[in-house]
Amino acid sequence: MKKESDNVNAGSMKCRICGAGPTIRSHLIPEAFVKEIFFSPKADEKHMLVHNDKDFKAQSNTGRFERDLLCAECDGVLGTYEGRALSLLKKLRHIAVGTKSGTQSFIKEGAYPFRVEQADDFVRFACGILWKYASTPRDSPSAIDVDRYYDTLQSICFHRGAIPETVDVFLERDLLSVAAFDDPNGVFYYSTPSVDLLAGQRMAWFSVGGFIVYIKLDDGGISAFAPSKCWMRGRKKCHFNVDVRSLETNMGIFDSIETAREDLARLNKKLGLPSRTRAPYSNP
Repeated sequence: MKKESDNVNAGSMKCRICGAGPTIRSHLIPEAFVKEIFFSPKADEKHMLVHNDKDFKAQSNTGRFERDLLCAECDGVLGTYEGRALSLLKKLRHIAVGTKSGTQSFIKEGAYPFRVEQADDFVRFACGILWKYASTPRDSPSAIDVDRYYDTLQSICFHRGAIPETVDVFLERDLLSVAAFDDPNGVFYYSTPSVDLLAGQRMAWFSVGGFIVYIKLDDGGISAFAPSKCWMRGRKKCHFNVDVRSLETNMGIFDSIETAREDLARLNKKLGLPSRTRAPYSNP
């Protein structure tokens, strides 16, 4: 029997994929990834969603969600890929990419090998994240425009469509999270997707699980923005990239921390935040 509380969580529209509905509260960044950023040992801390460029700030327990995107069954299709991606990133971020000594980090750049049974499932996960953010209302602070790739993303992540050469993914270790915080294996924030030209090609990127996920949306071949062996489409033997440029990619996080510092202190009784304004590092 349908419970009355289901009506509170359900949207007012039909599912955008199957048309059957009713829609549910679909998290834009999967809830499991959001909960990784909670400060241990507690698991009930509140965090802040901050978009400094759009003057947006909101308190949250589990991140943002949209009510009018997906039914439970179609959301579950993405959930399968999201669960596998969560497990993979948890494993990969425990691969040492350097050492820490006090406040100094010593980073070893390069491509780090790993194996995954179905790398294309991670590509589908990444495409699902982009599809959700591209499906949000235009006035949403985190909405993105993927131009003509919207239908392609939808086919890849919901219908197991063939992944064309125009779409590919690589992983880059988020060195800001490694260098700026005491625990190099911890997760302290996530960043919603952005879309822009990088190395002359259209790419989207977002940060979860201690990694920056880059998605190529371009007719050209694989971009020189990452070593060729780091691109994941169609592979089992993969590599993630380590490059100090990632320190700059999420440097705006420090601005967000300052913006939210008083709110976080008010919401949480005890919260330790980094006090320095830049993340020190060096190359061995």
